[in-house]
Amino acid sequence: MDEWKGVIPAMVTPLKDEGKSLDVDALKEYCAFLAERKVDGVFCGGTTGEGPLLSMDERRKLAEVTVSQLHGTVSVIVQTGGIRTDQTVELTKHARDIGADAVGVVLPYYYTYGDEILYAYFAEIVESVQDFPLFLYNIPGCTTNDISFELFQRLLGGIKSIVGLKNSTNDIFQTSAFIHTAGKRCAIFNGNDGLLLPALSIGAAGLVSGNASAFPEPFVELFRAFGEGDLVKARDLQRFIDQLRMILASGRDNASFKRALQFRGIPVGSVRKPDRDLNDEESARLKSALQNLGLL
Repeated sequence: MDEWKGVIPAMVTPLKDEGKSLDVDALKEYCAFLAERKVDGVFCGGTTGEGPLLSMDERRKLAEVTVSQLHGTVSVIVQTGGIRTDQTVELTKHARDIGADAVGVVLPYYYTYGDEILYAYFAEIVESVQDFPLFLYNIPGCTTNDISFELFQRLLGGIKSIVGLKNSTNDIFQTSAFIHTAGKRCAIFNGNDGLLLPALSIGAAGLVSGNASAFPEPFVELFRAFGEGDLVKARDLQRFIDQLRMILASGRDNASFKRALQFRGIPVGSVRKPDRDLNDEESARLKSALQNLGLL
């Protein structure tokens, strides 16, 4: 558990040709950008990474390039979950074989399932890769499925390879329950940037953050300040992050993240349809707001 802590940006996926294909060159540049900013790991192919909109081949290529660029520098967690168990198993085996440090597996989405089905989903995935490190990824606002307290207890008891959980909800009480249940058994990561400091204060190991995909610096600084016991600085940074969140969310997160990275000189391209990029007016507003915050 000790190796799993700190700031883990949820990477965007660089795309070219108006969002139609993976941009490998831009991905390599983006990996270097994140590593230079002293993040502790990356989470690729997740919600911020438009994972559900990528083909199986694109998801494999994304993982391969990310691992090749960052292996030995920062930990790479490849999000392999999806709507079908067989595809999740295939992507999980692939992540293991290419040298990823762990996989993050989101709950299946669209259909609503009970705890028995969800447990069987994770158990089959784990059986296919034995002891390979696994992060549970809980984001019920996107999946319609939620990891209940009872399911979490059962998963921890029955699946030894679970090393962490990313909880992307507004429910600090649920995060607290996960932390207390996990103890030293696995690391709980906050997935809601507005709750970063509160989550750290009750024992979260770190964060997996979409906003940090474009601006990792304040998150790294907050985590360091909290670790040093400087709560005044940590509170100031949380307020700063809250302002950043409001600015980026005003233009739809993924499109805003990508445009902000382009402002920073990282050519990550467009979002994939049916999403759309920011228009000129939205882009100008975003740039002005980020400049006013001192970030550009």
